[in-house]
Amino acid sequence: MDLKRRQLLLLISGWILAGVLGFMLWTVYRLESSLPPDLSKQTEPVNLVDPNYPAAENEPGWDYRREVEADLNGDGAPEHILVTARAERSPANPNEYLWDDGQPWQVLVTSPQGDKTLVYSRWVQIGQLRVMVGEPQNNGHQPLIILELSGTSLSVYKVEYTGPKQADARRLLEIPVVNQAGPAPLP
Repeated sequence: MDLKRRQLLLLISGWILAGVLGFMLWTVYRLESSLPPDLSKQTEPVNLVDPNYPAAENEPGWDYRREVEADLNGDGAPEHILVTARAERSPANPNEYLWDDGQPWQVLVTSPQGDKTLVYSRWVQIGQLRVMVGEPQNNGHQPLIILELSGTSLSVYKVEYTGPKQADARRLLEIPVVNQAGPAPLP
């Protein structure tokens, strides 16, 4: 497949994904009140670390990596944040990855002293993970916002990292993409 055709395919795929997500959000808000929900009252604690997927730092096959530094706990020293997935680089093009129907994904926070905290470790089926650093809060902390897109749902989590082995994860939002009881009604 030539480069232009591949770029066009990626562009079309991106627009389709944006349309589906927009439709899902529109449907949820149409069914609920016209005001967006107060997420501070709807959050629930959740464990984002599956013991079946222990920290995989420096293991072969975990080629997808995104790294950033931010002061998550407000102590003035930046923590190192690693987002990784078990996906190998394509031998034909090192800028592309060989994605399966699902991958284990991990988010690892390393303190300035080198202490590691696994804040996310799960299998994501037919999907991907996006991790963002949130705006500083009144206490000086910057939360991690994790967007988990899977083949069946869209979930948003907020992770407060306060120090090594100290992370509080909360589900902010979960929208089922596939209605398991039957086809989703059209508006």
